Amino acid sequence: MSIDAAHNPPTAFLVQGLTKDYGSGDTAVHALRDVSLEFFEGELVVLLGPSGSGKSTFLNILGGLDSPTSGTVRFHDQDITALDAGELTRYRREFVGFIFQFYNLIPSLTARENVS
Repeated sequence: MSIDAAHNPPTAFLVQGLTKDYGSGDTAVHALRDVSLEFFEGELVVLLGPSGSGKSTFLNILGGLDSPTSGTVRFHDQDITALDAGELTRYRREFVGFIFQFYNLIPSLTARENVS
């Protein structure tokens, strides 16, 4: 690795103008409004905020589980907001790992039964 590469790591995620609205009109909920961020490879990022501030919505969009109302998310120069269903499946399979806060396992089922 060159000295320059160590000081300027590649961009992992580039988020531009990310907005997510649920509903419409007077009942619309604006979960994200015009969020623009850049995350670099090897960088540790922490999202903090009160309940309902958009953290999960943001991560769901970066993980390809949800789509934004507007804006773009680029992962290593690939616009994941423009991917079709098959491409999103490949993106999630190859690059994304989620541990859900509430995973809703059924206690009476075996691990295999819960997974299926």
